[in-house]
Amino acid sequence: MSALSIIIDIVLILISIVLIVTVLMQEGQRQGLGAIGGGAETFFGKNKAKSMEGRLQRYTKIAAAAFIVLAIAATVITSHQSTSTPSSVVEAATEAAEQAENAVEEAEDQVEETAEEATETTEEAAAEATEAAEEAAAEATEAAEEATEEVTEAAEEAAAEVTEAAEETANN
Repeated sequence: MSALSIIIDIVLILISIVLIVTVLMQEGQRQGLGAIGGGAETFFGKNKAKSMEGRLQRYTKIAAAAFIVLAIAATVITSHQSTSTPSSVVEAATEAAEQAENAVEEAEDQVEETAEEATETTEEAAAEATEAAEEAAAEATEAAEEATEEVTEAAEEAAAEVTEAAEETANN
């Protein structure tokens, strides 16, 4: 609401209060059957414009005219404001849509970066695991070869001892 609209609304309320008060302060038209024959004419009837009743009627007419003019002005101002509002709403909606689109693009970029980082990390971990497995396999092969050599030596020594024992037994 603009300041002008608020001011007009306040003045409109004040004029409506004045209008209500002036109408309630007026006396009713109780001329009855005397008005038909003209018997209701009195001094105050002839000089009504100068009396309190005449002034109240004049104030009522002025307040009513002002009320009508301000009501029309308030309607025009309000309708003018409401027709200008949709363009600002459309602009705000367009701006919000652009911001949402930018946010989606940023999110997509972040997802791509995160996926690339995860892929790189996974590849590095796989390479490290492969190296560790190859080293473990090499160590296991080396240990197996050493064990084979030791077993072969032990078997040869045992065979030599058995042969010696057999020769000694044969010599005795």
